[in-house]
Amino acid sequence: MEVGFKHTMAHQRKFLLFRALFFVMQMPVAISLPYFVLYMRETVGLTPREISYVVGIASVSILLFQQFWGYIADVRVSKKLLIVLCALGAAGFFFMFGRANRLQDFLLISIFYQFFCTPIYQLIHGFLFTHEGSEARFGNLRAYASLGFIACNLVVGIMADRLFKGNLHFIFEAYLVVTAVGLCFLFPIPERPRPPRHERPRFLDVQRHFLARPEVVWFLVMVFFYQAAHTLSYQMQALLMRDMKADNILISTSYSLAALVELPVFFSANRLIRRFGEIRLILFAAAVQTVRWMLVWNADTPEQIILISLSHAFTFGLFYAAAISFMNRQAGPHLKASAQTLFALVYFGLAGLLGNFVGGQVTGGGALSRGMSWLVTGVLHLPDRGGLRNLYVFCSLLALISCGLCLWLTLSIRSREKSLTGDLTA
Repeated sequence: MEVGFKHTMAHQRKFLLFRALFFVMQMPVAISLPYFVLYMRETVGLTPREISYVVGIASVSILLFQQFWGYIADVRVSKKLLIVLCALGAAGFFFMFGRANRLQDFLLISIFYQFFCTPIYQLIHGFLFTHEGSEARFGNLRAYASLGFIACNLVVGIMADRLFKGNLHFIFEAYLVVTAVGLCFLFPIPERPRPPRHERPRFLDVQRHFLARPEVVWFLVMVFFYQAAHTLSYQMQALLMRDMKADNILISTSYSLAALVELPVFFSANRLIRRFGEIRLILFAAAVQTVRWMLVWNADTPEQIILISLSHAFTFGLFYAAAISFMNRQAGPHLKASAQTLFALVYFGLAGLLGNFVGGQVTGGGALSRGMSWLVTGVLHLPDRGGLRNLYVFCSLLALISCGLCLWLTLSIRSREKSLTGDLTA
């Protein structure tokens, strides 16, 4: 009886620490989004097109190294050790951004920053999923991450306007502090042992485990178009609001409200997935995203954009919870981190690289700017409201493509399930 009670208390304490870990480790994201983009434009003087290159080139690191992080975490090295290494590395290189003043400096630092930054959250997810009962808790825990984002995002916005008179240079020191605090909650969480050495698969065997499945490949293609539509448009929203004369507090309100409305979705994610399935939820999210960016294109005031941000509950919250769940189901018992890093390779890597590069050409007189203007006016018969606005039409079209791919995936999975049922019946 006493042993069972101690086990239950240890189990509860472990997930309490996970709540704190998710809460604090999302705060660096709240500092970099949207304040780092504003810092690059207003303090350093980079153009929206140059900013898209800084954000996009970081994806090179993701493409080259992302899956090695997952493989090492699953097979070779402690997940906790890798989380610490990545978090401290990301904080150090983000701090270096505050000492850079040229585009080439930002491009170089961005590659190294992303090398350490992107795996953090995927490794945390993989670390979580190695614990019994964690699948049913992910949505709840991710909701605490959204709460951490909201709290930090609002505090930084208030500090920027009230304490530092609009100067955003303090964000680099703040990033270091919240990272160090977050790691304090990681250390007490126990870690399950890795499989015995003779059972550890090779790197290519792990990749084959996922990519030999058609539904996983189609899913990742859909994720590419979905995130290519979401990544740059969401970050550039801060610049669009600034052009509408919004201050830092109003801009942070937009991003904090978006995180706030995620909470009910994350808290109910497990029930929604059980009832509707991941792919149907993602199809709905893709449809909402298609409409969202057209509404942003049409918005005239910061307040309208804040209202539109309510849809973030679906375009990010619903999509992310369902996508993480889908990949975790493909992982088996020992490849949890590899499943999440493969998702991130496409989500942050391919989609980030090509989405930001192509999006940068659409905005600010890039090579695709004239073609997009023609598409907006000549094909869609909409007014040309400039390169930054046209980006949102472009992203809406990408989201529409992801809608079609998701519908195809839904029909494909249903057809395969019917075929398997028929085989079993026969």
